[in-house]
Formats: sequence, structure tokens, C-alpha cells
Amino acid sequence: MKSMTGYGQATIELAERPLFIELSSLNKKGFELILHCPREWQGFEKQAQKILRSFLERGRIRLSLSVDPTLRNGRDRGWDEELMDAELSALENYCNSRSIPFARSADLVLNLADSCRTDTQLPTLSAVEEELTKALTVATENLVSMRQQEGELLKLDLSARLAKLQLLLQGIENSGVGTAEEWRDKLIKRLEESGLPIDPNDNRVLREFALYAEKCDFSEEMTRIRSHIEQFKTVISTHAPMGRRLEFMVQELGREFNTLTSKSVRPTCSELAIEAKVELEKIREQVLNVE
Repeated sequence: MKSMTGYGQATIELAERPLFIELSSLNKKGFELILHCPREWQGFEKQAQKILRSFLERGRIRLSLSVDPTLRNGRDRGWDEELMDAELSALENYCNSRSIPFARSADLVLNLADSCRTDTQLPTLSAVEEELTKALTVATENLVSMRQQEGELLKLDLSARLAKLQLLLQGIENSGVGTAEEWRDKLIKRLEESGLPIDPNDNRVLREFALYAEKCDFSEEMTRIRSHIEQFKTVISTHAPMGRRLEFMVQELGREFNTLTSKSVRPTCSELAIEAKVELEKIREQVLNVE
């Protein structure tokens, strides 16, 4: 089992600068890649999609490729200082004309310098694509490793909740024993107290009793719920992507529990059924994190 939440990174030396690759993933029904990188390397998205899809089934993946703008050999950064001065003055005048507070800061100057760089001095994509591919593979492996670790924790949590669900089911089953017979005895007693002659073997009484017994019998729902739970336990023991299957099974369990709750006539039975539905909702929330 893998979680859809994770993080991975890798760093390589590229054109005398460190290149940082960062990956993060969040929950999503399908697969989505969001790429942040220098415009010179926008064409790397197709190759990145191919690499990531070979490791990941689904999730919202954010991929960031960033290069340290400082050259290791101390060469000129390629900033146009005259243009920077002009842009800074223009920005200050704009803010003053609209009564917007303006303050010169190192961060402002650095951001402005990047926008006024005359030469990014980045190699072409074709020259670095092989190195980018290797680094992205390393970062993806780190991401998958974290997703696997979180997946194991999810598996333990789901297993514990399934065990609790089974205990609640047993309690519901025990609480429902003899419900139909108890209702029959109360019906006969009320008829007798009303002074009406009643024959327990009267077809009308038997028919009423049979209808009530069928109405409050949830044995079929119990059987299906137990079957779904066993299937759920089998699925989470596999290594294949399972998130969608688990979501469907939780949906089916919810339907069965809704029917079971409607048939629970004893207060104790109803309370246990509601508690089971609360536990099932917690399972549903956890399943949304599973790949």
C-alpha cells in the first residue's frame, strides 16, 4: 500500500551551478503534473510525465526545477545594472503615485535583478535532458519511498479500524437476537389487555408477525458487510494500486450500513450501528489518501 502524500528531492551540478529538483504529491483521483522550471526547459514536461507515470498511479504531483543563479567561478551574473536602476525608479514612482508604501530591500533588488538578467547562461534542454532525467528518477524514487512508508502506516490504521468494525458488527448481531419474538409477545399481550379474543395461531397474527420479522431481519446485510470487510482486508494486503477499489468498497459498505441502521429497532442496536457508521467514515477519509 502506498500513500498519495510524499516528498522527494535530488541535487546535481549543472553548468557550474547546483540544480535542485523537488517533488511533492497530494491526493487526487487522477494523475496531474504541475511543472515549475526555467522557460528554457519547459519542453521537459513530456519526459517528466513519462518518468513519473512509470512510478506513480495517481496524485497531484508538483515538480520544481530550480538553478542557483550564482555562478561558482565568480563570473558576471549577467545583470543589466542600468536597466535595474531604471526599473527600480519606475516601480518607486508607480507606488508613490498611488500612495502604496514602498521600501527598497535586498529581496526586492534580487527579484528585480533576476527579471533584468541579460543572459540566463542556462544550457539548452537537449544538452542537459539526460542529466535532468537521471536526477528526476532519483527524486521520484525518494518520493515513492516516502509514500510507501506512509502507506504502511495507513495499512496499520485501516486494519485496526476494520477490527473495530467487526467487533461492532458482532455487538449489533447479538443485540438483535430475539427481536421478532419479543415483538410478537408484546403484540399478543397488548391484544389480550385490550379484551380482544386472540388466537396466536390466527393467520392474521402470523402474517403480521412474519412481516415484522422480515422488516427487522438484517442478516443479509450482516453477511454482505462481513464479505466486504474480508475483501477489503485482502485488497490492502496486495502491492498493486488499490485506492479506487477501496473507495468503491467503502461506498458499498456505507449502503449496507444505512439499510442495517434503518432495520435496527432496539436502542442498543441502533447506537452500535451509528458508531459503526462513524468508524466507517474514518476509514473513508483514510482511503482517500491511498494510491
